[in-house]
Amino acid sequence: MDSANSLSTLETMVEATKSHPSESDASRAWLIGGALLLATVVIGVAQPALSLIPLGGSIRPALFSAALLVFAFGIGGSGSVTARRPLGTIALTALAAWLLLGSVLDIIIASEFSNDSLPAGLMAFGYVDSCVKFALALVAVVQIGRTGVVPAPFTWVPAWVVGAASVSWLLMQVVAVGSTQGFGLVTVGLMSVDALLRVGGTVLLGALAIMLADRASRVSFRAAEVVVRQ
Repeated sequence: MDSANSLSTLETMVEATKSHPSESDASRAWLIGGALLLATVVIGVAQPALSLIPLGGSIRPALFSAALLVFAFGIGGSGSVTARRPLGTIALTALAAWLLLGSVLDIIIASEFSNDSLPAGLMAFGYVDSCVKFALALVAVVQIGRTGVVPAPFTWVPAWVVGAASVSWLLMQVVAVGSTQGFGLVTVGLMSVDALLRVGGTVLLGALAIMLADRASRVSFRAAEVVVRQ
């Protein structure tokens, strides 16, 4: 009799959880998005080896772009960090597309000017690429913060990550332009800090997404428990 009651309670909780799909879909979306972000960090370690295969350098941007699309649109209509509002969603989508396009163009330009020690075309594209990514990322994180889908106190964490990476990049460019001896110690140090901020920011956002996915899953389960008790 107790087994039958336990089974009935479990079935009721399952049905109650299904009746709150928004929390479970949001949890799934943030879990997948966070896992994809962390995967880009792992792929980055193997990037030198992957660059030897055709389009191997595009694997990491592809994973990052996939994560952005998951965060932009969510799953089943839930989990979008922009609440699917046009401006933020378009910015994240455009950023995802530009990351893929930029990785392909980078390979094409580098191969076309492979005989030059520092091709001017590649340098120009690098500046354009950075400016476009910064503009799209800035719009996206501001909209994420304004929608408030990401719960406090983590609402503006994406904006802080983008801001920190942008400041380090700008400092590196200023020092590089003012340096007359190529890559000096300060430039190398700033490059290291910039790389650490980018990797650390990605890890932070990935871990945060997974943590919020777990929180959303707990909320969904507690809602099911309330339904059962009633």
